[in-house]
Amino acid sequence: MITISVAGGSQPEILALVKQAKKEYSEGLKFVVFDTNDNIADESMWDYFHCEDELDVAKQAVNFVAEGKAQILLKGIIQTHTLLKELLNKEHGLKTQKVLSHVAMVDLPNHNQSFLLTDCAMNIAPSKDAMIEIVENVKQVAIKVGIEKPKIALLSAAENFNPKMPSSVLATEVTEVFKDDQESIVFGPVSLDLALSKEAVEHKRYEGPIMGDADVIVVPAIDAGNSLYKSLTIFGGAKVGGTIIGTKVPVVLTSRSDSTDSKLHSLKFAMKQV
Repeated sequence: MITISVAGGSQPEILALVKQAKKEYSEGLKFVVFDTNDNIADESMWDYFHCEDELDVAKQAVNFVAEGKAQILLKGIIQTHTLLKELLNKEHGLKTQKVLSHVAMVDLPNHNQSFLLTDCAMNIAPSKDAMIEIVENVKQVAIKVGIEKPKIALLSAAENFNPKMPSSVLATEVTEVFKDDQESIVFGPVSLDLALSKEAVEHKRYEGPIMGDADVIVVPAIDAGNSLYKSLTIFGGAKVGGTIIGTKVPVVLTSRSDSTDSKLHSLKFAMKQV
């Protein structure tokens, strides 16, 4: 049984997600909702706890996870910063890594291809030390979801080292740190086409440790990541689901603008990490 603690969950869009999740997983899923609103569902959908205000919602939902009563934390209709601030409260002891980061599972049905993408939502312009932590975080997620010895591509505009390009320098420095790692292959700089397209590799006659078969794409900064993320969803028909990692449990962040399918995709990704 996987239990999901939902902060701000007594909302129509969250109810739609719960109904769809329970339809696909008739057994093995339990939702516990914390909200200031009146309960809009019966006990067949979720257990409900009324809260005084948004801060109380965050405290109760996070504490429920901290006490080991739930394996996933899901953000409903609540301010992200309110939930994350409570999540990082040292009293809960939930932070396990130096750096929290966002990892998305990207599925491209039109290309029969999938990969992990990080970090498009948390770290703005990571330093070398922060990037090392981001790579460590995503490596552990990749292994958890069943990718054996993941190939992790450190993105830049080109595959050749360029000392004038910060992303190229960063990728080179991080690659050096992981050169003897036995659990993964970490390499960069590498361009997006060479990381994901075997046709591009053949056309450019490129040779390297990652040749169009990357399991993970690591972007150098949030602006590149955000642009890539949105391009994949808007123009590439991608299904994308993401979680915040670096804590004892995966954290699913949803938005009102997300479709039910998108929310469910994120939840399924989180379930693979439990």
